[in-house]
Amino acid sequence: MVTPVEIGIIGSGKVGQALGSWFAAADASVGFSSRDPIHAEEAALKAGQGAKAMSVADLVHNCDVVFLTLPYDDVSEVLRSVGGALNSKIIVDVTNPVTQDRQELKIGHTTSGAEEIARQFPSALVVKAFNSTFAEIYEARLTKIAGQAITIFYAGDDASAKEKVRQLILRLGFDAVDTGPLLSARCLEPMSLLNIRLGRFLGFGTTIGFSLVRR
Repeated sequence: MVTPVEIGIIGSGKVGQALGSWFAAADASVGFSSRDPIHAEEAALKAGQGAKAMSVADLVHNCDVVFLTLPYDDVSEVLRSVGGALNSKIIVDVTNPVTQDRQELKIGHTTSGAEEIARQFPSALVVKAFNSTFAEIYEARLTKIAGQAITIFYAGDDASAKEKVRQLILRLGFDAVDTGPLLSARCLEPMSLLNIRLGRFLGFGTTIGFSLVRR
């Protein structure tokens, strides 16, 4: 029998490992899955705190919230493999539909990667979040830079799913800002491209983040 977990991470690369490890350290039960089971096992071992390596099917069936941290182009194939298990499941889309050279978005303006995922899997509750912050921020567990809180922006169409994601953002210590319905992902995904351009091409480095300043 597979033990249920609170947070499932599909994709065990830098972002998935860093976020999963941080959530595990924040007392969440975490499961990792990957196309290469060895990568999932390595991520779970690195995270410790009882984190588990799981198949994609077991992870989706037995977790409360699924984080997509794999490449955007692989999402459809991976989620199709679990079919009806996505019914009313909260899916946190951390992906960005960027080109291989990270210079452009493949889609935008009239749709977004998150909206396309939601259209393909309408029974899931898709929330866009955690997509415009470098893995290095998650790896270092930075929630503030120069005394200013880093903002994690999120968007979605289901209020209860968004509230769950907001609580997860706050659990790590970030500032959480609701940007409205899922179509706001059309704004959040370009923010990831700006983050990449600033950090990797214009010399700001990867320990940067966006912050919404307000009264």
